[in-house]
Amino acid sequence: MANQNVIKGNEIVGAAVVKALQRRGFGAEYVPTREDALRRILEIVPENASVGIPGTVTVREIGALDALKARGNTIYQHWGQMTPQERRIARDRENSADVFLTSANAITRDGRIINIDGTGNRVAGMAWGGENNGLVLFVAGLNKLAFGLEDGLERARSATIPNAIRQNEPTACTKAGHCVNCLDEYSMCRAILILEQAVKGRNYHVILVGETLGY
Repeated sequence: MANQNVIKGNEIVGAAVVKALQRRGFGAEYVPTREDALRRILEIVPENASVGIPGTVTVREIGALDALKARGNTIYQHWGQMTPQERRIARDRENSADVFLTSANAITRDGRIINIDGTGNRVAGMAWGGENNGLVLFVAGLNKLAFGLEDGLERARSATIPNAIRQNEPTACTKAGHCVNCLDEYSMCRAILILEQAVKGRNYHVILVGETLGY
């Protein structure tokens, strides 16, 4: 049985972060479970919308990709076996979809959203969606929370290790066990996006989940 004190504590923390995000122009809400998060995604994303899903473990972990695909949404993603050309096209389509469904590497308690990227497609899609410039929908567990900007950047960099393992990338951090600020060919920390506020002309919504999700 879940500890009721932890559940209540998560609700209090979640409500505070939601208010901080809203002050910065982001739509935001808190839900207690991954099942609630999946239900809200299916309510927010129109059934006829195209959905771009970049390299996010959280979204796949809660079953959103399969659920959206099952009900008929057009899904664009660059995961799986592809040629370099096919992967480039898939990334472009992700970023120009009606909905860009992703997670965050870190969210600060005062409402800033931090992401780090090796290729740049994911952070680009969060900031700019081309002519369509549709909804950016973030889903993040409370494990992604950080006390401030410095803590958030450290948390974002720490997510590189499991991501590098997933992608079979021999990064220096997987050997050292921590970030070493590497500048070699395998570095996955090449572009950092800090969303201080909702970008002008862009619609954002954040679903905070009272569970541990993703990296």
